[in-house]
Amino acid sequence: MKVNGKDIELKQDKTLDKLLDELQINKDKVVVELDGKIITKESFGETILKNSNVIEVISFVGGG
Repeated sequence: MKVNGKDIELKQDKTLDKLLDELQINKDKVVVELDGKIITKESFGETILKNSNVIEVISFVGGG
């Protein structure tokens, strides 16, 4: 699978929620696109990933 343009190999079934935890990504401050579709935060725990997926994680950054 690709995450933000980097290849990552899944060795076992994994949810989007678990992947974000492993990548130490703050789920409260991101939008996730899976194969071109936005995934709601409520669906992270039930979204099962495959090696063919393309994921983009977009972080919100505040400034002033």
